[in-house]
Amino acid sequence: MFITSEWPVLKPKQPQPNTVKQRAEALQAAGVSVEVFTFSAGTAYGYLAAWTRLRPRLHPRRYDLVHAQDTSNVLLALPKRVPLVVTLGTRDLRRVIQHLFTRFLARRADAVIVGSDEMRDRIRLRTPVYVIPPGLDEGTFTARLLDVYRSLVPERFSAS
Repeated sequence: MFITSEWPVLKPKQPQPNTVKQRAEALQAAGVSVEVFTFSAGTAYGYLAAWTRLRPRLHPRRYDLVHAQDTSNVLLALPKRVPLVVTLGTRDLRRVIQHLFTRFLARRADAVIVGSDEMRDRIRLRTPVYVIPPGLDEGTFTARLLDVYRSLVPERFSAS
């Protein structure tokens, strides 16, 4: 399951490789069942309403893992019931370095994805950190993403 507050792309006039929608479609094409949970972020009420909608559905019999597309989206997956992956964007990196709460959320994940070696080197987490650059072609990006998932749930995401 993907958790995102950015669906579809918020700024359609700007090219945005590897958007959440593209990732979900590429994973589905690779044979992975993907559900995208979307919500309106920005207010505490928006997060509380989304958390209330998501919690009854979020259990191991339904999902193999949850992928939060932003550190703030980790809130919706807590307390964890299934393995959790979080993608840190550039703005997340600034927040991880500057704010303890964002670092706390990133540490709740079982795996963290960043866009560059520099980002990986700048964050300090005990959680495994994987580098998947944003400019990769969709096939390579999907294969790298599946490698991350496979590290957490090898029996579900075995190489085909």
